[in-house]
Amino acid sequence: MDEKSQIRYTSAVAQTALVVLIPELESLLGGWRRGHTNDGARGMPPHVTLTIPFADSSEVDQLLEPVRRVVGTFAPFESVLRETARFTGLLYLRPEPSEPFAALTEALLEAFPDYPPYGGEFHDVVPHVTVAKAHGEILEAAEQELQAHLPVRFRVERVWLVEDTPQGWRRHTAFPLERLKLA
Repeated sequence: MDEKSQIRYTSAVAQTALVVLIPELESLLGGWRRGHTNDGARGMPPHVTLTIPFADSSEVDQLLEPVRRVVGTFAPFESVLRETARFTGLLYLRPEPSEPFAALTEALLEAFPDYPPYGGEFHDVVPHVTVAKAHGEILEAAEQELQAHLPVRFRVERVWLVEDTPQGWRRHTAFPLERLKLA
């Protein structure tokens, strides 16, 4: 464990994130994520990140109701994972449509400008489900294995606040997407 991680885990304050969990992918991606991603190794299930880092655990309780209001303005939606894609050294699945995920991220950023996605590191945030962070043969093997199981369809009905505790990532609070679709 590096020095930065030791500092984070020895304090009572934990990092949080807002994500869309996709339990339908656990049997397909769980092994790859546990073996080849830092958050997967710490118990984070397959997901689409909306914003990380969010408020630390000492501040989060006062933000629960504002998060609920923002997320509640969105209607549940269907999504599908049809293909893999890559960033440098990272294999991911691309959700389609991506627009609802991007809209959730934008709404959260507008409501909570102090917590930009990925700490503001990236100008464009691409909605994705990380499969593995590695190089060469590992990414190729994961990609080949996944191709036979795609597409995967899932329904997004809630956003989760998750917390990185010394024991690993855990679910904190669910926020339902509540807006009714008009016919």
